[in-house]
Amino acid sequence: MLRCAPEVVIPVVALLNLLFGVGFALVSRDRIRADGPFAAPAFQLVALHAAAVAPIALYFYAVHPAWSWMYWINPRKLAGVAVLPLMVGHAALVIGGWYAGGLVVRRGYQTVLLYLAGALAILLLVLVIAGSHRLATATDYPGWQAGQGWEPDSPNYAVIKDWNKAEVYQRTIAVMASKLAESR
Repeated sequence: MLRCAPEVVIPVVALLNLLFGVGFALVSRDRIRADGPFAAPAFQLVALHAAAVAPIALYFYAVHPAWSWMYWINPRKLAGVAVLPLMVGHAALVIGGWYAGGLVVRRGYQTVLLYLAGALAILLLVLVIAGSHRLATATDYPGWQAGQGWEPDSPNYAVIKDWNKAEVYQRTIAVMASKLAESR
């Protein structure tokens, strides 16, 4: 399996939003050719999708801030209002992909747009496969030290104690985590 370094930026969500915009442009290419990229109802549907992306970005920021910033920025060093450019940025990627795709379609380069969408999809697939171990975890737990053990004398055991107050669960999690680490 491909692995990425822990400090590597993984822009999966940004590329996915861009791919949605390009995909919408491909799907509505006839409407774009006839009436332009802002023709109804195509643009309104894209704007509705972009409006739905913003609260999803807010949810991920609330639950897993480092993941929502795609590990570019440490969210603990930002003010709470920094979520606004994140939300607007994700929505802008959908509309930007749509508009750029619309311009390419209007100029008659639909094949180029198809290749671009395919390249974005392949890049997303490679990023997800290479970063699957990192994307599948939430590294937002205060005190958690990546790469450390889970045993009672390790620094991460205190974090496990915060997650589960019952000692039997703490030991169970530590034993299972160690067994999983050994099996890799």
